[in-house]
Amino acid sequence: MSPLQVVISIPGNDWVEVYVNPYTGVILGNSLHPNAVQHFLQIVYQLHTSLKLGDLGSQILGVVGLVMCIVAIAGIILWPGWRKLTAGFKIKWNAHPKRLNFDLHKVFGITSAIFLLFTFFTGFAWNLGYVDPVIRTITFSPPLPELVSQANANQSPLPLSQQMKTAQLALPNGALRSIDLTTDPRAPLRLRMKLPQERQEYGMSNVYLDRYSGQVLRVDNSLKASLGDKIFNSFEPLHYGTFGGLPTRILYIFVGLAPLILFITGFVMWWYRKHKQKDDYSHK
Repeated sequence: MSPLQVVISIPGNDWVEVYVNPYTGVILGNSLHPNAVQHFLQIVYQLHTSLKLGDLGSQILGVVGLVMCIVAIAGIILWPGWRKLTAGFKIKWNAHPKRLNFDLHKVFGITSAIFLLFTFFTGFAWNLGYVDPVIRTITFSPPLPELVSQANANQSPLPLSQQMKTAQLALPNGALRSIDLTTDPRAPLRLRMKLPQERQEYGMSNVYLDRYSGQVLRVDNSLKASLGDKIFNSFEPLHYGTFGGLPTRILYIFVGLAPLILFITGFVMWWYRKHKQKDDYSHK
């Protein structure tokens, strides 16, 4: 069995990940004191999610995601290969650099557009939050109630071992994958579970418990979720490219490089067009 992941929200950090041996309880490692490589990846992740600017950065990236969705859709509509599909996917490697650059832009654009649309749209939906009520409305899915842990004066949270047993009873066939902790005394305890029928290794089902009484506040069984919640559950595998296992993970490496390639080839196309206009003007 994989190590149990405990996610702890603390001031000054997005979160800290602690990895625990599920059989002995021994802490195997954490992200609070990363090595050089882990520290670099943390910075890249923070830039990717919020530009290291907190909520403002998240909102900026949400707007960027929306704009890129529009750009991707426009690119699909304007793709010149719709006139003749065989020519649309052909790259003339021995052609003039101008033509080769155009072919690369054309082929990389159409082959990555759908996957880029997935990543841009899910990022926009997560960062701005406007998509949630829209999807719930059009799918007739009920909104999720706000969950709160009720604490009495000087009451301490229940031991995790007891909470884990409660969560296991709530989803008997689920395998515990991670636990989310926070310093917010009113926040519920979330335990993420993986059901045998779920394809995602990290699981798509959750049990929310009152941290003090152990009461089950909500059970999210992904197999019995509403249509709206099933759409929301698809966001993670679509954004990270995990929906098809190792092949789509490898594919998403190239999808991640596609915006850079499209930017370079698009810039070169603009450069050629700009100089052509200057040449035409100088010959008038």
